[in-house]
Amino acid sequence: MAEAAVFDPAVLEGYYSSQFEIDLSWLNKPTQHQFRWRVLENRWHSSPRRVRDSVTLVKAFRKSIPTDVYVSTSSWLNPVDLPRLHDLESPAPILLDHLVVFDIDVPPFSQTNMETARKLALNLHQWMKEKDRYSFSHVTFSGSKGFHLFYNDLQRDTFQIADPRQREEAVRKARKELLEEVVNAGHPVDQKITADTRRIIRLPGTVHGSTGWICSIITLEQLQQPFKTWMNSLERHHLALVMPRKAKTKKSLFSRDIKSTMPVPEIQTSIEVSTHIPGTKNRSAFFEWLPRSWGLPPEAVEKALQLCIDFSLGSTAFWTDGKRTLMLVPRAIPREHLAKIAKKNGFIHLKNELKEKDHAWIRVSGNYGEKSGWEEDLSPINVLAQETNSECKWPWSEAHLNLAERMGLPIKRDDGERAGKQEPSIRIVQRE
Repeated sequence: MAEAAVFDPAVLEGYYSSQFEIDLSWLNKPTQHQFRWRVLENRWHSSPRRVRDSVTLVKAFRKSIPTDVYVSTSSWLNPVDLPRLHDLESPAPILLDHLVVFDIDVPPFSQTNMETARKLALNLHQWMKEKDRYSFSHVTFSGSKGFHLFYNDLQRDTFQIADPRQREEAVRKARKELLEEVVNAGHPVDQKITADTRRIIRLPGTVHGSTGWICSIITLEQLQQPFKTWMNSLERHHLALVMPRKAKTKKSLFSRDIKSTMPVPEIQTSIEVSTHIPGTKNRSAFFEWLPRSWGLPPEAVEKALQLCIDFSLGSTAFWTDGKRTLMLVPRAIPREHLAKIAKKNGFIHLKNELKEKDHAWIRVSGNYGEKSGWEEDLSPINVLAQETNSECKWPWSEAHLNLAERMGLPIKRDDGERAGKQEPSIRIVQRE
């Protein structure tokens, strides 16, 4: 264990390897669960394949560096590329089962708060013994501020409903009723977890990216004993944060000396535009920075033009900040179809944002910092691939045509159909 609290999730590079064992035996069928993880850039990834064991999960990580790894509380006939709950255009996924999970957290990170969380978890476990419908599975230490209690649903009536949407809604309703009972009985659980069939929970055997402690399955015997008596048996990264006995404030656990020498990240301001077509329900423009692996602007544009031809995207505008290339196809493309194009061609960020948030925010300016000033702003390259307009089947996006003109690349449009409102969705953001 580290002598000082200096854990940085960047040290997890190379931590998960083919030799790393994550026990998935507590899952009835791991291949029916969705696995997701967050990486150093704070982006989310979902496994593009079914996961049967630790080896296939680590392979799914590929070159990404997971800081936090999660698994779905539900099992599905096909857990890969699950549509969003409110996506009524895609076929409804088939819900096979749903674990009942309670999350109890007592922040901030300290031994005294963990002891409080332990007592709360034990009280909830005793209360749940009266519920014949549910059987206890296991309890985990989350790796940070509390515990997760897992139960199996013994009544299968709701899972026999033929219509998949009605089935999932019935399960959600039953979970909400249970959650209401739990809360009314005075148990302080996270109310966002239990009733949500699309929820993910931290995967036991993986590192908590904020503390360096391992999310671990513990026994009921441990839960019944004071936390301090078995705390040292919990696994952790060798640079994990030291868990203080008491936490007087919710401030950083870094020591004063370390904190005073750490550089303060500069706040960067930039302008972003949404891919969503204002005034439509589920349409987005193909608007994204080309992958870094495509090379510098000349090479990247050449690869993008082949993409325009392959998918008949129509006129496409390009800009550059000198290092990377920004691409805009001002067409109103159905969101699910765009997500498939993005996934197939390596636009991972765009694909994930479309799946999770229904749209993506794309930076259209350089970054500005009070000390560093403006970074290199975007310069127009050209409007290309006009020869594919006749084959393009999607209407023009009024908002993104307007945007392209504002950014110095007016696009000559034909008499084809137009969609949405003229004003694009724009925001100013600040990030460290």
